[in-house]
Amino acid sequence: MAFNIALIAAISTAVSSAEDGGFVSLFNGKDLDGWSQKNGTATYRVEGDSIVGKTNTGSPNSFLCTDKPYGDFEMTFDVKVDTALNSGVQIRSQTKGDTPDGRVNGPQVEISLDGMAGYVYGESAGGWMTPDADRKSHTHFQDGEWNSYRIVAFGPRIQTWINGTPISDLVDMDKFKTHREGFIGLQVHGIPADKGPYEVRWRNLKIRDLSEFQTLYNGKDLEGWTTTGNWLPQEDGSLLIQPRDGEMGWTRYADYLWSEKTYKDFVLDLEYAYPPGGNSGIYFRTGDRSDPVEKGIELQILDSTGKEEPLTHHDHGGVIKTQGPTKNMSRPPHEWNRAVITCIGNHLTVEMNGEKTIDLQLDEGPMKDRPMEGYIGLQDHGQPNNLLFRNIRILELP
Repeated sequence: MAFNIALIAAISTAVSSAEDGGFVSLFNGKDLDGWSQKNGTATYRVEGDSIVGKTNTGSPNSFLCTDKPYGDFEMTFDVKVDTALNSGVQIRSQTKGDTPDGRVNGPQVEISLDGMAGYVYGESAGGWMTPDADRKSHTHFQDGEWNSYRIVAFGPRIQTWINGTPISDLVDMDKFKTHREGFIGLQVHGIPADKGPYEVRWRNLKIRDLSEFQTLYNGKDLEGWTTTGNWLPQEDGSLLIQPRDGEMGWTRYADYLWSEKTYKDFVLDLEYAYPPGGNSGIYFRTGDRSDPVEKGIELQILDSTGKEEPLTHHDHGGVIKTQGPTKNMSRPPHEWNRAVITCIGNHLTVEMNGEKTIDLQLDEGPMKDRPMEGYIGLQDHGQPNNLLFRNIRILELP
Protein backbone atom coordinates (compact mmCIF):
# COMPACT_ATOMS: atom_id res chain seq x y z
CA MET A 1 0.00 0.00 0.00
CA ALA A 2 2.83 2.43 0.85
CA PHE A 3 4.37 1.74 -2.55
CA ASN A 4 1.09 2.47 -4.34
CA ILE A 5 0.65 5.75 -2.46
CA ALA A 6 4.19 6.81 -3.37
CA LEU A 7 3.62 5.82 -7.00
CA ILE A 8 0.37 7.80 -7.17
CA ALA A 9 2.11 10.83 -5.65
CA ALA A 10 4.94 10.61 -8.21
CA ILE A 11 2.48 10.35 -11.10
CA SER A 12 0.46 13.28 -9.74
CA THR A 13 3.60 15.42 -9.51
CA ALA A 14 4.60 14.57 -13.10
CA VAL A 15 1.12 15.39 -14.42
CA SER A 16 1.00 18.65 -12.46
CA SER A 17 4.43 19.61 -13.82
CA ALA A 18 3.32 18.94 -17.39
CA GLU A 19 0.12 20.94 -16.97
CA ASP A 20 2.17 23.86 -15.64
CA GLY A 21 4.61 23.75 -18.54
CA GLY A 22 7.32 22.10 -16.48
CA PHE A 23 7.03 24.43 -13.47
CA VAL A 24 7.00 22.89 -9.99
CA SER A 25 6.46 24.56 -6.62
CA LEU A 26 9.46 25.18 -4.38
CA PHE A 27 7.19 25.71 -1.34
CA ASN A 28 4.64 23.08 -0.32
CA GLY A 29 2.36 25.65 1.32
CA LYS A 30 2.46 24.14 4.80
CA ASP A 31 6.01 23.88 6.16
CA LEU A 32 9.66 24.49 5.27
CA ASP A 33 10.41 20.96 4.16
CA GLY A 34 13.12 21.08 1.49
CA TRP A 35 14.64 24.29 2.90
CA SER A 36 17.46 24.88 5.40
CA GLN A 37 18.69 28.07 7.02
CA LYS A 38 22.28 29.18 6.47
CA ASN A 39 24.01 32.10 8.23
CA GLY A 40 22.34 34.56 10.59
CA THR A 41 19.60 34.29 13.21
CA ALA A 42 16.67 35.89 11.40
CA THR A 43 13.55 33.76 11.65
CA TYR A 44 11.49 32.15 8.90
CA ARG A 45 7.92 30.93 9.30
CA VAL A 46 4.96 29.83 7.20
CA GLU A 47 1.98 32.16 7.29
CA GLY A 48 -0.94 31.33 5.03
CA ASP A 49 0.40 30.86 1.52
CA SER A 50 3.66 32.69 2.24
CA ILE A 51 7.13 32.22 3.66
CA VAL A 52 7.82 35.13 6.02
CA GLY A 53 11.32 36.20 7.01
CA LYS A 54 11.78 38.44 10.06
CA THR A 55 14.89 40.37 11.06
CA ASN A 56 16.73 39.76 14.31
CA THR A 57 18.72 42.65 15.75
CA GLY A 58 22.45 42.01 15.62
CA SER A 59 22.19 39.20 13.10
CA PRO A 60 24.21 39.20 9.89
CA ASN A 61 22.48 38.39 6.63
CA SER A 62 20.37 35.25 6.88
CA PHE A 63 19.32 32.87 4.11
CA LEU A 64 16.63 30.20 3.84
CA CYS A 65 18.03 27.91 1.17
CA THR A 66 16.73 25.07 -0.96
CA ASP A 67 18.27 21.71 -0.16
CA LYS A 68 18.36 21.00 -3.90
CA PRO A 69 20.82 22.81 -6.20
CA TYR A 70 19.78 24.35 -9.52
CA GLY A 71 21.82 25.35 -12.56
CA ASP A 72 19.84 26.35 -15.65
CA PHE A 73 16.31 27.31 -14.62
CA GLU A 74 13.44 29.74 -14.81
CA MET A 75 11.97 30.92 -11.51
CA THR A 76 8.91 33.01 -10.67
CA PHE A 77 7.73 34.33 -7.32
CA ASP A 78 5.88 37.19 -5.65
CA VAL A 79 7.50 39.25 -2.92
CA LYS A 80 6.46 42.01 -0.53
CA VAL A 81 8.99 43.72 1.72
CA ASP A 82 8.79 46.31 4.50
CA THR A 83 9.85 49.71 3.19
CA ALA A 84 13.02 49.97 5.29
CA LEU A 85 14.29 46.45 4.59
CA ASN A 86 16.64 45.30 1.85
CA SER A 87 16.36 41.68 0.70
CA GLY A 88 17.15 39.43 -2.23
CA VAL A 89 17.02 35.95 -3.70
CA GLN A 90 20.25 34.00 -4.07
CA ILE A 91 20.65 31.85 -7.17
CA ARG A 92 23.35 29.28 -8.04
CA SER A 93 24.80 29.97 -4.60
CA GLN A 94 27.10 28.05 -2.27
CA THR A 95 28.71 28.30 1.15
CA LYS A 96 32.38 28.86 1.77
CA GLY A 97 34.03 25.50 2.23
CA ASP A 98 30.72 23.85 1.35
CA THR A 99 29.90 23.71 5.07
CA PRO A 100 26.52 24.63 6.63
CA ASP A 101 28.11 27.50 8.57
CA GLY A 102 30.22 28.76 5.67
CA ARG A 103 29.50 32.23 4.29
CA VAL A 104 26.77 32.20 1.64
CA ASN A 105 28.10 33.51 -1.66
CA GLY A 106 26.89 33.83 -5.23
CA PRO A 107 24.57 35.83 -7.49
CA GLN A 108 21.68 37.60 -5.77
CA VAL A 109 18.66 39.21 -7.44
CA GLU A 110 18.00 42.41 -5.50
CA ILE A 111 14.75 43.13 -3.63
CA SER A 112 14.65 46.74 -2.49
CA LEU A 113 12.96 50.13 -2.78
CA ASP A 114 16.06 52.11 -3.72
CA GLY A 115 15.57 51.76 -7.48
CA MET A 116 17.99 48.83 -7.73
CA ALA A 117 15.44 46.00 -7.47
CA GLY A 118 15.97 43.23 -10.01
CA TYR A 119 19.64 43.90 -10.65
CA VAL A 120 22.16 41.15 -9.88
CA TYR A 121 24.58 41.48 -6.97
CA GLY A 122 27.44 39.17 -6.08
CA GLU A 123 26.74 38.37 -2.41
CA SER A 124 30.18 37.92 -0.82
CA ALA A 125 31.28 37.43 -4.41
CA GLY A 126 32.63 40.72 -5.68
CA GLY A 127 29.69 43.12 -5.41
CA TRP A 128 27.49 44.25 -8.27
CA MET A 129 27.43 41.89 -11.24
CA THR A 130 25.08 44.06 -13.30
CA PRO A 131 27.53 46.69 -14.60
CA ASP A 132 27.32 50.24 -13.23
CA ALA A 133 26.41 51.58 -16.67
CA ASP A 134 23.41 49.21 -16.85
CA ARG A 135 22.05 49.88 -13.36
CA LYS A 136 19.58 52.67 -13.96
CA SER A 137 17.30 53.58 -11.07
CA HIS A 138 13.67 52.60 -11.73
CA THR A 139 10.26 52.53 -10.05
CA HIS A 140 8.97 49.13 -11.22
CA PHE A 141 9.11 47.71 -7.67
CA GLN A 142 6.01 48.90 -5.82
CA ASP A 143 6.17 49.83 -2.11
CA GLY A 144 3.69 47.96 0.07
CA GLU A 145 2.50 45.73 -2.80
CA TRP A 146 3.15 42.21 -4.01
CA ASN A 147 5.72 42.33 -6.79
CA SER A 148 6.10 39.55 -9.36
CA TYR A 149 9.64 38.46 -10.24
CA ARG A 150 10.86 36.26 -13.08
CA ILE A 151 14.44 35.01 -13.28
CA VAL A 152 15.95 33.05 -16.16
CA ALA A 153 19.44 31.62 -15.67
CA PHE A 154 20.76 29.76 -18.71
CA GLY A 155 24.47 29.24 -19.15
CA PRO A 156 26.37 32.43 -18.28
CA ARG A 157 23.28 34.58 -18.91
CA ILE A 158 20.93 35.81 -16.16
CA GLN A 159 17.78 37.75 -17.05
CA THR A 160 15.33 39.33 -14.62
CA TRP A 161 11.88 40.90 -14.85
CA ILE A 162 9.74 42.73 -12.27
CA ASN A 163 6.00 42.96 -12.85
CA GLY A 164 6.54 42.02 -16.50
CA THR A 165 9.22 44.66 -17.17
CA PRO A 166 12.76 43.53 -18.13
CA ILE A 167 15.27 44.79 -15.58
CA SER A 168 18.63 43.10 -16.10
CA ASP A 169 20.12 41.08 -18.95
CA LEU A 170 23.54 39.98 -17.80
CA VAL A 171 26.23 37.71 -19.24
CA ASP A 172 29.01 36.98 -16.75
CA MET A 173 31.27 34.18 -17.89
CA ASP A 174 33.69 34.55 -14.97
CA LYS A 175 30.94 34.12 -12.38
CA PHE A 176 29.47 31.23 -14.36
CA LYS A 177 32.79 29.39 -14.11
CA THR A 178 32.65 29.49 -10.29
CA HIS A 179 28.86 29.36 -9.79
CA ARG A 180 27.38 27.07 -12.45
CA GLU A 181 24.79 25.72 -10.02
CA GLY A 182 23.83 26.00 -6.39
CA PHE A 183 20.99 26.55 -3.98
CA ILE A 184 18.31 29.22 -4.11
CA GLY A 185 18.23 31.35 -0.97
CA LEU A 186 15.69 33.80 0.47
CA GLN A 187 17.61 36.59 2.16
CA VAL A 188 16.72 38.54 5.29
CA HIS A 189 19.24 41.36 5.42
CA GLY A 190 21.01 42.31 8.63
CA ILE A 191 19.87 45.57 10.28
CA PRO A 192 21.40 48.13 12.69
CA ALA A 193 20.91 47.59 16.41
CA ASP A 194 18.38 50.41 16.77
CA LYS A 195 16.17 49.37 13.83
CA GLY A 196 13.40 46.85 13.12
CA PRO A 197 12.00 44.36 13.36
CA TYR A 198 11.15 44.17 9.64
CA GLU A 199 9.64 41.44 7.49
CA VAL A 200 9.78 40.17 3.93
CA ARG A 201 7.25 37.75 2.41
CA TRP A 202 7.48 35.35 -0.52
CA ARG A 203 4.71 33.37 -2.21
CA ASN A 204 4.03 31.45 -5.45
CA LEU A 205 7.63 30.21 -5.59
CA LYS A 206 7.89 28.10 -8.75
CA ILE A 207 10.76 26.81 -10.83
CA ARG A 208 11.22 25.20 -14.24
CA ASP A 209 14.39 23.20 -14.80
CA LEU A 210 15.85 24.46 -18.07
CA SER A 211 18.63 21.88 -17.98
CA GLU A 212 15.99 19.45 -19.28
CA PHE A 213 15.39 21.63 -22.36
CA GLN A 214 17.02 20.68 -25.64
CA THR A 215 18.65 23.38 -27.74
CA LEU A 216 17.01 23.52 -31.18
CA TYR A 217 19.47 26.00 -32.68
CA ASN A 218 23.10 25.34 -31.81
CA GLY A 219 24.27 28.89 -32.53
CA LYS A 220 26.60 28.01 -35.38
CA ASP A 221 24.83 26.11 -38.18
CA LEU A 222 21.44 24.75 -39.27
CA GLU A 223 21.91 21.19 -38.07
CA GLY A 224 18.49 19.73 -37.29
CA TRP A 225 16.68 22.16 -39.62
CA THR A 226 15.73 22.27 -43.28
CA THR A 227 15.21 25.33 -45.51
CA THR A 228 15.88 26.83 -48.93
CA GLY A 229 15.82 30.33 -47.43
CA ASN A 230 18.66 32.65 -46.50
CA TRP A 231 19.06 31.92 -42.76
CA LEU A 232 22.46 33.15 -41.60
CA PRO A 233 24.15 32.13 -38.30
CA GLN A 234 25.68 35.16 -36.56
CA GLU A 235 28.88 35.40 -34.54
CA ASP A 236 26.94 36.20 -31.34
CA GLY A 237 25.01 32.92 -31.57
CA SER A 238 21.84 34.42 -33.00
CA LEU A 239 20.25 33.53 -36.34
CA LEU A 240 19.38 36.12 -39.00
CA ILE A 241 16.74 35.68 -41.68
CA GLN A 242 17.79 37.95 -44.55
CA PRO A 243 15.58 37.36 -47.62
CA ARG A 244 17.49 37.50 -50.86
CA ASP A 245 16.88 40.17 -53.49
CA GLY A 246 13.45 39.69 -55.01
CA GLU A 247 12.22 37.27 -52.34
CA MET A 248 8.85 38.70 -51.38
CA GLY A 249 5.68 37.42 -49.71
CA TRP A 250 4.86 34.74 -47.19
CA THR A 251 3.87 31.75 -49.35
CA ARG A 252 7.44 30.62 -50.08
CA TYR A 253 7.02 27.82 -47.56
CA ALA A 254 10.26 26.02 -48.42
CA ASP A 255 12.12 29.19 -47.43
CA TYR A 256 10.74 28.94 -43.90
CA LEU A 257 13.08 27.34 -41.37
CA TRP A 258 11.61 23.93 -40.46
CA SER A 259 12.63 21.45 -37.78
CA GLU A 260 13.50 18.01 -39.11
CA LYS A 261 11.74 16.45 -36.12
CA THR A 262 8.06 16.61 -35.15
CA TYR A 263 6.79 17.55 -31.68
CA LYS A 264 3.55 16.84 -29.85
CA ASP A 265 3.37 18.15 -26.26
CA PHE A 266 6.09 20.63 -25.42
CA VAL A 267 7.29 23.95 -24.05
CA LEU A 268 8.98 26.00 -26.78
CA ASP A 269 11.06 28.92 -25.55
CA LEU A 270 12.72 31.41 -27.92
CA GLU A 271 13.70 35.04 -28.42
CA TYR A 272 13.53 37.26 -31.48
CA ALA A 273 14.03 40.87 -32.53
CA TYR A 274 12.22 42.52 -35.44
CA PRO A 275 13.02 45.70 -37.39
CA PRO A 276 10.47 48.54 -37.63
CA GLY A 277 7.39 47.02 -39.26
CA GLY A 278 8.94 43.55 -39.08
CA ASN A 279 6.71 40.55 -39.77
CA SER A 280 7.27 36.83 -39.20
CA GLY A 281 5.70 33.94 -37.33
CA ILE A 282 6.33 30.87 -35.22
CA TYR A 283 4.68 27.71 -36.56
CA PHE A 284 4.15 24.57 -34.48
CA ARG A 285 2.36 21.24 -34.79
CA THR A 286 2.59 21.68 -38.55
CA GLY A 287 1.57 18.42 -40.20
CA ASP A 288 2.44 19.47 -43.75
CA ARG A 289 5.34 21.89 -44.26
CA SER A 290 4.10 22.67 -47.78
CA ASP A 291 0.77 23.93 -46.38
CA PRO A 292 1.43 25.33 -42.87
CA VAL A 293 -1.44 27.84 -43.01
CA GLU A 294 -4.03 25.04 -43.11
CA LYS A 295 -2.01 22.24 -41.53
CA GLY A 296 -0.35 24.04 -38.63
CA ILE A 297 -0.70 26.71 -35.95
CA GLU A 298 1.00 30.11 -36.15
CA LEU A 299 1.91 32.58 -33.42
CA GLN A 300 2.20 36.00 -35.01
CA ILE A 301 5.42 38.00 -34.87
CA LEU A 302 4.77 41.60 -35.85
CA ASP A 303 5.99 45.03 -34.86
CA SER A 304 2.87 46.12 -32.94
CA THR A 305 4.76 48.64 -30.85
CA GLY A 306 2.43 51.16 -29.22
CA LYS A 307 -0.80 49.69 -30.56
CA GLU A 308 -3.61 49.87 -28.05
CA GLU A 309 -6.18 47.18 -27.29
CA PRO A 310 -8.34 45.56 -28.54
CA LEU A 311 -5.82 43.40 -30.33
CA THR A 312 -6.62 40.90 -33.08
CA HIS A 313 -5.13 37.56 -34.10
CA HIS A 314 -3.00 39.43 -36.65
CA ASP A 315 -1.26 41.51 -33.96
CA HIS A 316 1.95 40.51 -32.25
CA GLY A 317 1.38 37.48 -30.02
CA GLY A 318 -1.92 36.50 -31.64
CA VAL A 319 -2.73 32.96 -32.79
CA ILE A 320 -3.57 33.41 -36.47
CA LYS A 321 -7.24 32.74 -37.33
CA THR A 322 -7.97 32.11 -33.68
CA GLN A 323 -7.35 34.69 -30.95
CA GLY A 324 -5.56 37.95 -30.23
CA PRO A 325 -3.33 38.45 -27.19
CA THR A 326 -4.89 39.77 -23.98
CA LYS A 327 -2.25 42.49 -23.76
CA ASN A 328 0.25 44.16 -26.07
CA MET A 329 3.62 43.04 -24.69
CA SER A 330 5.60 44.10 -27.78
CA ARG A 331 9.10 45.40 -27.20
CA PRO A 332 10.32 48.23 -29.47
CA PRO A 333 12.05 47.34 -32.76
CA HIS A 334 15.52 45.81 -32.42
CA GLU A 335 14.90 44.83 -28.77
CA TRP A 336 14.57 41.16 -27.84
CA ASN A 337 11.14 39.62 -27.30
CA ARG A 338 10.69 36.28 -25.56
CA ALA A 339 7.85 33.87 -26.32
CA VAL A 340 7.13 30.69 -24.37
CA ILE A 341 4.61 28.42 -26.12
CA THR A 342 3.17 25.50 -24.15
CA CYS A 343 1.11 22.81 -25.91
CA ILE A 344 -0.37 20.01 -23.82
CA GLY A 345 -3.10 18.09 -25.60
CA ASN A 346 -5.63 20.69 -26.73
CA HIS A 347 -4.46 23.28 -24.21
CA LEU A 348 -2.32 26.10 -25.61
CA THR A 349 -0.80 28.89 -23.54
CA VAL A 350 1.60 31.64 -24.59
CA GLU A 351 3.75 33.79 -22.35
CA MET A 352 4.93 36.93 -24.08
CA ASN A 353 7.78 38.81 -22.40
CA GLY A 354 6.91 37.32 -19.04
CA GLU A 355 3.12 37.63 -19.09
CA LYS A 356 0.52 35.05 -20.12
CA THR A 357 -1.31 36.50 -23.13
CA ILE A 358 -2.93 33.39 -24.67
CA ASP A 359 -4.83 30.64 -22.85
CA LEU A 360 -7.17 28.60 -25.05
CA GLN A 361 -8.52 25.17 -25.88
CA LEU A 362 -7.60 24.30 -29.43
CA ASP A 363 -10.51 21.87 -29.82
CA GLU A 364 -13.06 24.60 -29.14
CA GLY A 365 -12.27 26.90 -32.06
CA PRO A 366 -10.88 27.20 -35.59
CA MET A 367 -7.83 25.03 -34.75
CA LYS A 368 -9.88 22.00 -33.69
CA ASP A 369 -8.98 20.00 -36.83
CA ARG A 370 -5.26 20.83 -36.79
CA PRO A 371 -2.70 18.07 -36.20
CA MET A 372 -1.77 17.18 -32.62
CA GLU A 373 1.84 16.66 -33.66
CA GLY A 374 4.02 18.36 -36.24
CA TYR A 375 7.04 20.41 -37.23
CA ILE A 376 8.22 23.69 -35.72
CA GLY A 377 8.93 26.50 -38.17
CA LEU A 378 10.07 30.11 -38.34
CA GLN A 379 8.57 32.23 -41.09
CA ASP A 380 10.50 33.97 -43.85
CA HIS A 381 8.09 36.77 -44.79
CA GLY A 382 10.28 38.14 -47.55
CA GLN A 383 11.93 41.53 -47.94
CA PRO A 384 12.42 43.74 -45.96
CA ASN A 385 11.68 41.50 -42.98
CA ASN A 386 15.13 40.85 -41.52
CA LEU A 387 14.67 39.28 -38.10
CA LEU A 388 17.00 37.80 -35.51
CA PHE A 389 16.27 34.67 -33.44
CA ARG A 390 18.22 33.21 -30.54
CA ASN A 391 18.01 30.87 -27.52
CA ILE A 392 15.62 28.48 -29.28
CA ARG A 393 15.01 25.57 -26.92
CA ILE A 394 12.31 23.00 -26.25
CA LEU A 395 11.13 20.72 -23.46
CA GLU A 396 9.17 17.70 -24.63
CA LEU A 397 6.46 16.76 -22.16
CA PRO A 398 5.21 13.25 -21.40
